[in-house]
Amino acid sequence: MISKTDKVTTEKFDIILEGKPLAVRASRFQTHNNETRFRVSINDSPVYIFAFDDTRNRAVAVDKSAAISAISPKIEEVIGSRLRKAA
Repeated sequence: MISKTDKVTTEKFDIILEGKPLAVRASRFQTHNNETRFRVSINDSPVYIFAFDDTRNRAVAVDKSAAISAISPKIEEVIGSRLRKAA
């Protein structure tokens, strides 16, 4: 588990999807039960929470807010796959 004294690193990467550039920032953190999750911002958007889904072999958005519907399934898939590779 990451303690408050551990430095949280943020991965920054760009993707181009359907001709649109997306700047993604993802910060890894662990929940109280040691699950790895990511705080993800797309083009400086509010933060979405991603978690690993072993059945899909990638990270998926798990945020329950209405804002999550703004992320297309394709964007979620590409970001989730990238986060899986970084893990």
